[in-house]
Amino acid sequence: MTIHEQNRQALIEYFQGGCKGNDMGCVGVEMEHFILDEDGEQVHYDEPNGRLSIRGILEKLAEFWPDVTRTEAGDIMGCSRQLSAISIEPAGQIEVSLAPFSSIYDIKAEYENFYYRLRKVIEPAGYTIRTGGYHPTMKAEELELIPKPRYHFMNEYFASLPGMHGERMMRATTSLQISLDYADEADAVRKMRIATLLGPIVSFVCDNCTVFEGELNDVPLRRLQVWRKVDPARCGVVPGLFDEGFGFGTYADWLLSVPPIFSTRDGEHATGATPADEVYADAPMTEEDVFHLLGMVWPDVRLKNYVEVRQADSLPEMPALGYVSLIKGIYYGPLSLDMIEHKLGVDTKGWGQYSEQSVEDAIAAIAQDGFDALVYGRSVTEWIDFLFQLAPAGLGSEVEYLDELRDFRGL
Repeated sequence: MTIHEQNRQALIEYFQGGCKGNDMGCVGVEMEHFILDEDGEQVHYDEPNGRLSIRGILEKLAEFWPDVTRTEAGDIMGCSRQLSAISIEPAGQIEVSLAPFSSIYDIKAEYENFYYRLRKVIEPAGYTIRTGGYHPTMKAEELELIPKPRYHFMNEYFASLPGMHGERMMRATTSLQISLDYADEADAVRKMRIATLLGPIVSFVCDNCTVFEGELNDVPLRRLQVWRKVDPARCGVVPGLFDEGFGFGTYADWLLSVPPIFSTRDGEHATGATPADEVYADAPMTEEDVFHLLGMVWPDVRLKNYVEVRQADSLPEMPALGYVSLIKGIYYGPLSLDMIEHKLGVDTKGWGQYSEQSVEDAIAAIAQDGFDALVYGRSVTEWIDFLFQLAPAGLGSEVEYLDELRDFRGL
């Protein structure tokens, strides 16, 4: 077996390791936040004159999340405990990643613990927590990168791509991401396809971008459109997702064709535009290599050993719980996926009627016409009503949170 074949197989086996069979139903949540000072500006990783900084915030939170991650230079990058982990994004956005829970109530409890601890740290300094798809006061170019080497590699790489705006994604966006279990390969592909097609619709439901580059924004799906201007090689819709035969092997082939931007072998170093297949051609990929490569692509829906749904803007707590409930109800309801496929016409015409362009057309339609847009032959309003009617079948008493999202968006 060649090194290429070994690397491809290592990726496939990683995906196979995520198959849960009938033991499904957990939801993982990652949510990002801006921390603003008393003047409404972003708090930096380091602040002058002894002011509380993002570094200082993490050091204080580490009292409660004691497993600390640092760079070789000793800079704190995150902290964790069994049920959650705290990390920082390129411009100091604070992200909390919650362990997969089967109950929305458990998700709420762990998130509120994080939020309470964060508030206790920052409020004496006059700081506030803000959620939203884009920075509420500043332009991307005004936001400083934290001292994490990989972010500087990424920044240089994105700057080399003509017409792209990776700096906006890195510095000025925050999102709400959800991970879902899959039973087997077919279930993973099914959920990826449905989540990708529904992405523009659920992103519109969670649209929370009132400001863009320091000016009032009235264009729907701003953050999702920013991601279209990062790097077409690794963002947007996974190539070939709707083709017959798409599966773990196809996804592995795509990963190996994409440049990883930097490698973690022998210390982090830039790899430029070299495809992963060549970067890792000298020796079989380790588990660390596999995990790193999976994190160097950011499609709308990403496959790891779970299906990661990535299209929603960051939201305040209660609407966020509503969104988590909506996604849980849709993807774990006993007949929900069948009903969605019927609505999409997949049961009669197959997946081949859709392509990457189908999703781009949906984004463009919603960005232009909002609630009046036609998506996959139906109005956005009809799709939204359908999804909210569908979700309760996959929920218990958690259905109460759906109204929080409806009220937030005035649905």
